[in-house]
Amino acid sequence: MTVSQSETKPATGSTAQPAGGKDNRRRIPGGAMVWVLVLLIIAAIVLSKGVFIRPSNLTTVLYQTAVVGVLAMAQAYAVISKGLDLSIGATAILAALVIGDASSADPQFLPHLPLPLAILAGLLVGLLVGVVNGFIAGRTTVPPFIITLSTYLVIVGITFMLTQGAPVTQPDQLLKDLGDARVWILPVPVLLWFVLIVIGHLVLSRTKQGAMLYSVGGNETAARLSGVPVPRIKVFIYAAAGVFAAAAGLLFLTRTGSVSPSAGSEFMLMSVAAVVVGGIPLSGGQGKIRDVVLGVLILGIAGNLMNLMLISPYLQMAVQGAIILVAVGANQRLAQGRGD
Repeated sequence: MTVSQSETKPATGSTAQPAGGKDNRRRIPGGAMVWVLVLLIIAAIVLSKGVFIRPSNLTTVLYQTAVVGVLAMAQAYAVISKGLDLSIGATAILAALVIGDASSADPQFLPHLPLPLAILAGLLVGLLVGVVNGFIAGRTTVPPFIITLSTYLVIVGITFMLTQGAPVTQPDQLLKDLGDARVWILPVPVLLWFVLIVIGHLVLSRTKQGAMLYSVGGNETAARLSGVPVPRIKVFIYAAAGVFAAAAGLLFLTRTGSVSPSAGSEFMLMSVAAVVVGGIPLSGGQGKIRDVVLGVLILGIAGNLMNLMLISPYLQMAVQGAIILVAVGANQRLAQGRGD
């Protein structure tokens, strides 16, 4: 049965929004998190005595948040569908290791490949992980949390088995050159993040798959009864998340020039944090890529401000935890006030 984008709207009484998250009820213009971001920027300018708005520092903020930004987009696809992907951080590191080793002149565990084929191999790794996650999620009743936790453990085991715990330190020099390259003042990895933001937004807001993703997250039973091919959509959701995660691994490799199998242990947590700080509810069915970008920028700017103020890294973790808790509480209060 063919399902049009207009037919995939959740049933009345669900918590979901139509594709793109549109809602005609009165809301704060631009969303509450926009104003949080504005206030945070003002505070950063004042507390740093203007250092924050120097072009070099703003570029650093974007450069440092690009990897988490792409991973948060991957996480958003899962969360909007009322799932959670705990494997994306490990997938990103595995993809980075594959790209780095295959493009190296002296590979450790893979045959040497030209750089374009090495990048393609890394993206295919992410796609494969996502397809496996989506297939299991669509064909069984096992919660996505458990599925992706299991996948995470499998990926970590495979990663250490392939590398014997050794980092990949000599990827193709073009990767490092790409990480250092700039277009005007923006690093190329940041521009690639912007391109992926546009792609992620268009998929969610302009495609039939995006509309069905919202329907599955809002009310899976109603979506199935209306003809949405739920198993196929779940494969699409997690496959897209896997490809975004692999792209994040590529950006991470260009930024660092090397990658260790133990790197990026915090990636998964930061991706979830960015999603919830941006205001996307874990209950599913709502959210936009814009929300993800807001969450990433809020966390990135807060971290940068604390660095400029020479705050201890340990205290920074506590502050970030408080930001997440306050953001989730504020968004829940706003949702209750709207009657969501």
